[in-house]
Amino acid sequence: MTFARVLAVAHYGPADFPAVRRRLIDVYAEVYEEEAAVDPFFSVPRFTDRLDRHAAHPKWSCAIGEIAGDVVGYAYGRPDSEAEWRQMTTVETPEVYGYGVDGRMFGLCEIMVRARWRGAGVARTIHDELMRERPEPRASLLVEREHPKVRATYERWGYRAVATSQPFADSPLYDAMVLTLR
Repeated sequence: MTFARVLAVAHYGPADFPAVRRRLIDVYAEVYEEEAAVDPFFSVPRFTDRLDRHAAHPKWSCAIGEIAGDVVGYAYGRPDSEAEWRQMTTVETPEVYGYGVDGRMFGLCEIMVRARWRGAGVARTIHDELMRERPEPRASLLVEREHPKVRATYERWGYRAVATSQPFADSPLYDAMVLTLR
């Protein structure tokens, strides 16, 4: 049996956040266990702070994938802000700054899948389910510069790199990528 027959993806909004918060943190703690041990930026408390700020947005949205009742992965985000785009280093044309204005772009803040489910299409399924009903014409995400294989995956999904960003003084350098949704 393939995962497609048993993967259930459920959607959650801001009102649901208290009920799903612990599940998101638990998956993060597992997925980032090694990174958190050597880099405080990836620690669970730092992630929890970012998660709580992201989920406070009135248009926060989350898709959680489960198989046989176990969370195997999730993706969440909220509309980008103009301020986020203004702090990026543009590698394309200045029009990239307009991407985040007026709710025209959905910012994918996190997407992660537990190790045993990687490589089976779970991340793509959860991603596509989250994006399926988004009203924004574009989506964005940040991918660590030190992870070219992950960036290549997003490129296969249709994302293109348009800028670089270091959102926190102690964060890695990221490539900002954009996907046209419609």
